[in-house]
Amino acid sequence: MKKLLISLFMLVSVNTAVFADNQTEITAIFNKYVNDANNYSTNLPNYYVNNAKILRVVNKKQGGKQTILIPYDRYLKELKGHSALARAVKYKNTYVNQKITRAGSDYKLSATRIPRNDKKGLPCYFVFTKTESGWKIKEESMTTNVQTFLSAK
Repeated sequence: MKKLLISLFMLVSVNTAVFADNQTEITAIFNKYVNDANNYSTNLPNYYVNNAKILRVVNKKQGGKQTILIPYDRYLKELKGHSALARAVKYKNTYVNQKITRAGSDYKLSATRIPRNDKKGLPCYFVFTKTESGWKIKEESMTTNVQTFLSAK
């Protein structure tokens, strides 16, 4: 019985250490991602797996929310195209209340995104998965008040 308890304790300790290490890595990668995004870097696609799932949860003006799935290729095109405008208006996001949880073999970083000129913030999350080249975003969801997403194709 004593050996069983020691084995269980060791297993829990190792699992906790791995979670802490992964959490530290993901936090560092996310902070680098935010810095690159806020500095309009062209390497943002390198943070994502191919065909990442990109969601926008739109707060509708008449009330309620609608989730829009953005095709990854369109997301990359818009990211590239909107970069110059974002730079011109000095658009930046701040992320507060970050929390990382385990999601199977992946990790989910949830936060409140505070866009430029917003006082309250909006929920968002990023699901990170381990790849041969490190942790990458495989799913991103951001809540937005931008109504044009509702009619985008």
